[in-house]
Parts: sequence; C-alpha cells; structure tokens
Amino acid sequence: MLGHTWLLLCLFAYTAAQFCNTVQDPIKRDEGAGPWNVSRVERSANGRNGKLVPIGANHPLPHAFYEGDSYVMQYSVRQGRKPDVIYFWQGSKSSRWEKGASAILTVDLDNKNGGVARQARVDMNQEPGHFLNIFKGTFVTLLGGVERADVEQDKDGVMLFRVKSECNNAGNKKPLVRTNQVEEVKTNVNDEDVFILNTPKKLYMFVGKTASPEEKAGAVKVAKSLFPKKSAEVSEGAQPSKDFLSSLKP
Repeated sequence: MLGHTWLLLCLFAYTAAQFCNTVQDPIKRDEGAGPWNVSRVERSANGRNGKLVPIGANHPLPHAFYEGDSYVMQYSVRQGRKPDVIYFWQGSKSSRWEKGASAILTVDLDNKNGGVARQARVDMNQEPGHFLNIFKGTFVTLLGGVERADVEQDKDGVMLFRVKSECNNAGNKKPLVRTNQVEEVKTNVNDEDVFILNTPKKLYMFVGKTASPEEKAGAVKVAKSLFPKKSAEVSEGAQPSKDFLSSLKP
C-alpha cells in the first residue's frame, strides 16, 4: 500500500511539472528595469521582404501585442548600451511568413549592432520571467492583428481579459502571470482565474474563488495599465456579478 501511495505521489509531481514553465531567461541577474523598444514585423512594399515598424502612440493599448503578429524587442540592461537581448515574439496566430521574418530581422538587427546580443525566440504564452518583468507585470495579448495598414481588432467596445498564473521551474521560481484577451462569451469565464471586463460605460473585475494571490495582484496592475481612467467594480466567488455576465455573449 505504501509503495502504491509513493507511486501516485511521484506521478502527481511529474504531471504537475509538465504544466510549469521551463523556459530559461536569456540573461541572468537582471530585473528587466533597463531601456527597451518594440517593433512589429510587417511586409515591405515588394511583398517579399520584412521590415520593422516601431510601436508608437497609435498602438491601441499599452504593453499589448496582437496574437496575429510577430514583434522584435530590443532590451539593454542599462542606458547607453547596445542591446543585450533581442527578443522575437511570435503570436499564436502569426503567419509562418511573419515568424520567419521576425527571426531574420532579429539576426540583421543584431549584426548591425555588432553581434553582441543574445537572440531569444518567444512563443506566445511561453514568455520567460525576464521578458514579463520588462513590462512590470502588465504585458497583454490582444485578439486580431495587423497586415500592413489593415488592422483586425475588437471594435465593439467590450473586451474580456483572462489573468492566469503558471508555476515556474526556471530562474527565481516565482509564478508567472500572463494576461490574454479572450472572446467575450460566458463560457470563457471560470472560477479559477481573474477576469477583467471593459465595457463602454464600466470596468469590471471578477476574482474566481480559487484564483491565486499572483493572479489578483496581476489583474490590478493590468487594469490600471490598460484603463487608467476607470475604477473596476469587483466581484468574487463562484461566478461574476449579474452586470458582468449581462455584458457577455451566451
């Protein structure tokens, strides 16, 4: 009986480990407080080559990447240095061409800077701790994407975000918190995570009954970053408030 129990415990530990982050940070002993800039990968006028378009004030929300795009981010550990890390982030619905171009453009960018940076590919929802720390816990992915000047984005005035933590087996082992925009339907809401719902009139936050402290703290940061002029109406427990649910699709 003891042997059977030990086997079950080992199996549980192994299974749990499969769902923990194992992506290592490209640089160590850095808190992500240095200067950085981000560009989106886009096709050039000839339709074949790629180019980097700096993300500026016209981007819809701060610290947000579209799931349908790829991005290149340069990061230096302090002001005045060449990039120490060049991340190329690839959205889950980014095209094969965009993903390939992001890698090529990263190499080109590094070569222009003397080839001193570490190049790190980042898959959406597998961002390492250092990458997330650069955004101070406010990194968000958005539905949609940009193809040249054609922008596909949520325009109905209602946006639902899920804030979810993941156990971490890399670096400092602290849980990693990620925020993704999801379709604003009732079936996307559960009592395990924290959800932020923005509507034209109000901002809501639902804290599921089994949500982690990291998810709660992360949701507060994200809400302030995305919607600084609004104060969230918070509900907690097994299900959101009636007003929260009435703003969602069936």
